[in-house]
Amino acid sequence: MRAYSIILSVFSICILFFGFKKGEVSDDQKITDDPSNEQITEEIKIKEGIRVQNLTLFMITGEEKISGDIYKTLSEAMNRREVTVKETGNVNQLLLDNNSDDYIFIHSGDIVKGGKQDRTISYDVIIPPKAKNVELQSFCVEQGRWRQRGNETLSSFASNTKMLSSRELKLAARHEKNQSKVWGKVAEQKDRLNDNLSRKNGKTVNVANNASNTSLQLALESDELDSAKKEYYNKFKDLLTTENTIGYAYAINGKVYAVEIYNNQRLFKNLWDKILESIIVEAISEQNDKDYEACTVKDVTKFMDAIKTENKGVVKNVNKTTNFRTVQNSNGNIVFTTEDVDKKRWIHKSYMKNEKTNAVQSKEDFPYRRIQQRNR
Repeated sequence: MRAYSIILSVFSICILFFGFKKGEVSDDQKITDDPSNEQITEEIKIKEGIRVQNLTLFMITGEEKISGDIYKTLSEAMNRREVTVKETGNVNQLLLDNNSDDYIFIHSGDIVKGGKQDRTISYDVIIPPKAKNVELQSFCVEQGRWRQRGNETLSSFASNTKMLSSRELKLAARHEKNQSKVWGKVAEQKDRLNDNLSRKNGKTVNVANNASNTSLQLALESDELDSAKKEYYNKFKDLLTTENTIGYAYAINGKVYAVEIYNNQRLFKNLWDKILESIIVEAISEQNDKDYEACTVKDVTKFMDAIKTENKGVVKNVNKTTNFRTVQNSNGNIVFTTEDVDKKRWIHKSYMKNEKTNAVQSKEDFPYRRIQQRNR
């Protein structure tokens, strides 16, 4: 009986820290028909791509279905001290108090800085006005630290200025829900940034910060990285001036990485600076010397249509105002849909592809295992 209790305890800890395996359905999820997964390719227009180095960006226009100044972003709310994001002592869970009269929209991949470890929020979450102690599923993006850093507050988080900056990181946190893989992908991206920035500058560059050399947040604040972002940013920063812009698609090294569409123009506009920075950082980390054909609007449409035949989805009730729906086909094409329960409409659609087969995964896991051994 004692052996059984020990095994059960270990299993519970594993579930707490690493979540459910892909394909399993937890108690707060259900498999259902997907009325929100209507194809919207005929309702939108994908503009011709603008290319800078290895990054091609396509702006998407269309009619918003949720209009007005409905949501504040997490960045806005934290800057105005209208919300408090609090530690719980659990790596994978935070609590949030909304002290304002506004709905707050937290974007999946948002990074909150401070506390015992910098965290990223797994899902899009809509927070109602005056809501208290709202649970947020989170993953650590700073391996090792579990104490105060500098003058930061240990019990809460100071700011939200960055978001996850790679496709693999987003999938690890949002879809695979795997803390170890999140740490591994953070380390991999930092290594790629160091290699590419060192080659670009003709000298050794290390984006890690001595205050916490495992922190993704601090790496994204690197001066060398800021300098490398300028050429991209200057070309892309004014793309939101296009009328009725509600989203974007982007391609790196000739391959479509994602399509993101928002049902509220003002929300998209207020998120844009963080989004654009994350895309640019990913492009810098993926730079190589290979030639490739630039992606076209046709490629973006094909990427979206790849999920068309799927009509079943797994729905997670994130909180009383947010449903998070995932639809995936056998080729790894995924649509994540965030639904505003009160509005009875979707607010964000994210088209991605998980391209890993077992063969590819075994090769990619090798550097990940090496990183884990190095960090022990």
